[in-house]
Amino acid sequence: MRRSQEPPHSILLIDPIKNLVNAYHIILAEEGYSVEVALNLKDAYGLVNKNRYDIIIMEYVSPFVDTEEIIERVKKLFPETYLLMVTNATIDEETYERLFTIGVDDFILKPYSPDKILVHLKKGLKQRELILQLEGLKKLNLLDRITEEINAPVFNKVFFEKWVRQEFKKAKRHQHTFSLLFIQMGLGDREKQGDGFNRFYAELIKMIRRSSREEDVVCKNNGEISLILPETDEKGCKALIRRLSNIVWTHTPFKSDEVLKSYIQAISFQFYTYPTQFKIPESLKAIIN
Repeated sequence: MRRSQEPPHSILLIDPIKNLVNAYHIILAEEGYSVEVALNLKDAYGLVNKNRYDIIIMEYVSPFVDTEEIIERVKKLFPETYLLMVTNATIDEETYERLFTIGVDDFILKPYSPDKILVHLKKGLKQRELILQLEGLKKLNLLDRITEEINAPVFNKVFFEKWVRQEFKKAKRHQHTFSLLFIQMGLGDREKQGDGFNRFYAELIKMIRRSSREEDVVCKNNGEISLILPETDEKGCKALIRRLSNIVWTHTPFKSDEVLKSYIQAISFQFYTYPTQFKIPESLKAIIN
């Protein structure tokens, strides 16, 4: 159960089977969700146009064009809404792919247990929270454009400089350790590298983001990739470098392509750990001072 002081998450149930809708309305309400019901797509369309829902659980209703219309409407108005489709109908592969393309986030076949639906709802709320966080950061102009391509937060140079100052002050005040890790490409003029390098760069950042902790800050900083690693000492930083090097060198697409292999060979790592061996990089002296 959610704590009473927290606002309840809102769910819209769309299903023509009234008894089933009523049963799941009771289950979800007991879990602390605010639930509304629509027994047909016409009623659902009216509710979607008036209200904002955290999660929509909808039955696949034929004809497909009507189902498609409401899915596209939801995602246009509220892209963060988690849309879970349930059905006992047989859906051909082309329609199945189309549903995900236009905005369905998850799929469950009937019959399903209450426990299973609750697991999917928790997953959906986490996804929704991440989308909202990314949208908020974009409004503050702190994210790099590559964030949308890899669907994970990568910050820009402005944010990197702000965060370094903050982390440095916090480390000095509380005698905490932290590290800065710089991953340099060493390839000269990146404008001349073309689409091949851009794809490599995006894939590399995606791998780094997946391989680092949630609290680690990944930034694009003048072409190089910079990581701010809170509460990380020299030993921890070296361990991360070994892990990243191993992941990059064993990544099959990188190994099998001679051009991509040349990009890997140009990568170098440089790190600074406070306070054990912290010499402020020239590029950061003015920022920190």
